[in-house]
Amino acid sequence: MSIMNNRMPFAASFTTPCIELSLDNLLHNLEQIRSRLPSTVQCMPVIKDSAYGCGSAPIAAFLEQNGIKHFAVARCTEARFLRDKGILSPILVLGECTLDEIVWGIKNDIRFSLNDIGSLPKFIDAQSPVYLHCNIDTGMGRLGVLPSEINEVIRIVQSHPSLIIEGLYTHFASADVPHTDTVAFQRRLFENACTLFEQAGIRPEYIHTANSAGILRFPEKRSTLVRPGIILYGCNPDPTQKFDISLKPVVTLKGHVVKLKKVPAGIAISYGGNYVTGQETTIATISVGYAHGVPRLLSNRGEILLQGKRYTIAGNVTMDYCMVDCGSTTSIREGDEAVVMGSQGKEFISPDEIAAQCGTIGYEILCGLSTSVDRYVIGNNKVIHHIKPYVI
Repeated sequence: MSIMNNRMPFAASFTTPCIELSLDNLLHNLEQIRSRLPSTVQCMPVIKDSAYGCGSAPIAAFLEQNGIKHFAVARCTEARFLRDKGILSPILVLGECTLDEIVWGIKNDIRFSLNDIGSLPKFIDAQSPVYLHCNIDTGMGRLGVLPSEINEVIRIVQSHPSLIIEGLYTHFASADVPHTDTVAFQRRLFENACTLFEQAGIRPEYIHTANSAGILRFPEKRSTLVRPGIILYGCNPDPTQKFDISLKPVVTLKGHVVKLKKVPAGIAISYGGNYVTGQETTIATISVGYAHGVPRLLSNRGEILLQGKRYTIAGNVTMDYCMVDCGSTTSIREGDEAVVMGSQGKEFISPDEIAAQCGTIGYEILCGLSTSVDRYVIGNNKVIHHIKPYVI
């Protein structure tokens, strides 16, 4: 539940939106994931792209304090950012890197993905031992070494002792699809790849295949790591499906009522005038819009929580504001908290609910949260850190 209110001194302003990050809910989700895993399997949280929009530094610091020993990011710049913020655990970069980034990473306990056989010369040119996780493309078609290329990878690795294959992994393309047979197919290809490495005397310490949907629907057998992403932040892999896990939302997005005005019947509201008042009513203007993470697709159908009740957005969501029709009589006042995503009273609007309304997935909703919004990190019902907006 949101704990910020109108009288708390740390709220930046009633005219600016803010985001709350619940560490208690993050820990709940982590424990839900851990409860599904054998004792031999560890979590390697995926905290790429600012931890799916939540904020990677506070997320990683808290997870590290709670026993996490591995992280995965998309780019080396993200790994550098986390090192600058004091994160000490090994970090796997899932994407491609330059030679300069590889040289820096070797000095800073960074692991690199081998996504293409053509990248091997860069790792060799670093002229230092480099820890690689070889990504096997078993059906994603995005990044990764093809099964037909594995023998050549093995030959090159065996010829260069500085190349250390610390891990092997693949990525499930359709683990969230009900009754899919693609996971079994991908697993067979991956097992064949692992066998080729073993036969060559290369036995990596880490094997990992399962993303969030894989964790929930395909129990681990051989792996030593899993890569939870979206479920860590409180969303399902697909907002339209049921998954057997109890998740709590990590993010709350809110603004405040900055203006109330009485208008007669027949008045058009917002751009395009596609919402027209049917009677004399009160329109509340809320200080949050699509620049902050409210999808414009919520125009005229999304809801906002005011005083613990749901109110439908009236008219088009604008860049910095959206409006709601409060009815002919209302107790709502200027300065009242308005929750777009999160809980208020007994009501709750999840990122998955918003995603389903917009015909998308929770990933996109969370990644749409702007860095220009104040973030307040909440733990034990207290604000423990304020992340100021990044504005250029």
